[in-house]
Order: sequence, then structure tokens, then C-alpha cells
Amino acid sequence: MKKETFLIFSFVLMLFFSYSVFAQTMDSAAVKPFNDGLDKMQKADYKGALSDFEAALKVEKDYRIYYQLAVAEVKLNNLNEAVTYYKSTIQAKPDFEAAYNDLGNVYFSMSKYQEAIDNFQKVLDTSKDSTLQNAVKFNMSLAYTNLGQGADKVKNYKKAIGYLNKAVSYNNYDAAYLFLARDYFLLNQYDNTIKACQNALKYKKTIGEGGPYYYMGVAYSKKNDVKKAKESLEKAKADPVYKAVAETVLKSLK
Repeated sequence: MKKETFLIFSFVLMLFFSYSVFAQTMDSAAVKPFNDGLDKMQKADYKGALSDFEAALKVEKDYRIYYQLAVAEVKLNNLNEAVTYYKSTIQAKPDFEAAYNDLGNVYFSMSKYQEAIDNFQKVLDTSKDSTLQNAVKFNMSLAYTNLGQGADKVKNYKKAIGYLNKAVSYNNYDAAYLFLARDYFLLNQYDNTIKACQNALKYKKTIGEGGPYYYMGVAYSKKNDVKKAKESLEKAKADPVYKAVAETVLKSLK
């Protein structure tokens, strides 16, 4: 299965304003170090930018300063520090959707998927930007899929199915459908297995066809529909990953 790419929808450039914009809304003593920090961010001097933003913050506790401190910490891979600054950004400006989105991105990269989902949901609740909403829905689908896989590891298949159904409610993620098919099969829900396989094939982008056809085949075999079982398993054989197991089941049907 090809690894799906997490969509990073960042707002960093939104705050690259000129001195004249900030002069009316930020303490003048904070403007110069803030703008110096922005210049250094553009030059990838993140440590230097961090120092400038910290100097600006000593003058004024402005949400834009907290936000750029968070961005600089992310660039330096200081994720815990970034989380703290994003939270301070949100505390200073609760309707700032960029901070919720970026905090969700950071939590996702830390494998804190529920926290990521909580912040992405804040974006969906407030944003009217369709491009942003679509990116966030995709990321929520990935986060729920990862929660589902975590539940699978401890064999809590019912909980996994709940997460995976949430995943496909936000995006028709083919891998989530495949994991659903597997979990439904393990719980002897064969009609649901077949439906999940059909959706995995319909929206196939990152997975091969072997998995869906294999689980469809074994589900049909459990339903005593030998003809459809064989048809599906023959197709599963074309995938090297599922070839051996598909052949084993086919032999048992003869």
C-alpha cells in the first residue's frame, strides 16, 4: 500500500505583513524585532527568528507573535514548545483558525491523533474556506484511520470499526475501507465486509486490488456463494501479497 501523504495546509505566509500594517495594531517597540524575525524566517534562519520574536513578545503579548514563535519552533522540530505557543495564540485570539489547523498538524506529527482531530474540528466549525476544509477533512480521515489501526493492534475490532467509519465519513480513503473490510470479516459481518471491499475498489488510490478482492472472496465463501468467492479470489491472486492466501482458500473451495 502506498503511504498516503498528510496534507500540510499552513498559514505562515498570512502573517508576513509590512511595518505599516502593524504600526496601527502592535506596540511600535515590538514591530521592529517582529519584522526582523519575519525576514529571518524567509531566509530559513529559524533560530535567529526565534530570538527576534522572543524580543517582540517581551514588549507585547500579541497573538501574531505567539503564532510566529510556534512556527519557528516547528521549523526547529521543537514540537512541545510549538504546542505551547500555539495554545497561547489561541488563548489570545480564540477565533484564529490558522492556529487550530497548525496545532492539529503538530499533534498529528506527534501521533496524538485525538488531539489533532479536536483541533481540526475547530477549523471545520469556523472556516468558510472550501480548500482548507477539504484538506482538513482529509487529515481527519487519516487521523481516524490511525486511531482505528491502534485499536486493531489490541484486537478491539468494534472500536476500530467505529474509528474507521468516522474516517470514511470525512474522506473516501481507500485504505480505511480495506481495514474496515478486514475488521468486519473478523467479526463475521460478511455483508459489511463485501460492501467495504466494494468501496475500497471504487475509491482505490493508494492500495492494490488484492486486499479488497481477497476479503470479498473469503466473505463470499462464508456466505456459501462459491461462484463469487472464486471470482474474487482469482483476482486477488494477481497481487503477490495475497497470492498465497488466496490460493489456499481457492483450494478449500474445490
